[in-house]
Amino acid sequence: MRRTSYTMDGFCLLYLLLILLMRSGDVETNPGPNTAESTVSDMEFLKLAQDIQPSYYDAVGTSLGFSYAQLENILIQKSNSHTHAFFDVFMKWNVVQQRPHLNKRQLLADKLREIGLEGLSDRLLNESPFPNYSTGKQIPILATPQDIENHA
Repeated sequence: MRRTSYTMDGFCLLYLLLILLMRSGDVETNPGPNTAESTVSDMEFLKLAQDIQPSYYDAVGTSLGFSYAQLENILIQKSNSHTHAFFDVFMKWNVVQQRPHLNKRQLLADKLREIGLEGLSDRLLNESPFPNYSTGKQIPILATPQDIENHA
């Protein structure tokens, strides 16, 4: 009889702990950063690609981890259009950055600052990740980079 009492006491203690754990609520160790503020949208990558001078192509690509050969290959694939090549480099870099809780916006801004593009770095950090479209100008749905530039 005594042996059953110990088993029953252990079971009750375990049951009590489970109830307390369930009543403690949803506990997260680290909820992570706000993804809206830590990611960079495709439109922001496009705007950066349009605003960076072609002479910075190798510096930007190298700072983002691409080899010279990879950068030359991308540029050739994009018919020597630096804007399209920059955009492709940014998109490929964005896919590679898959670590959880990574602030891609801050990381990219730091890389731009390292190579002397402080103005673009500051703009990336200080502008809202969701631009204000209250200007009344409409951008065509099937827009080319030139259409976007003309309507901005």
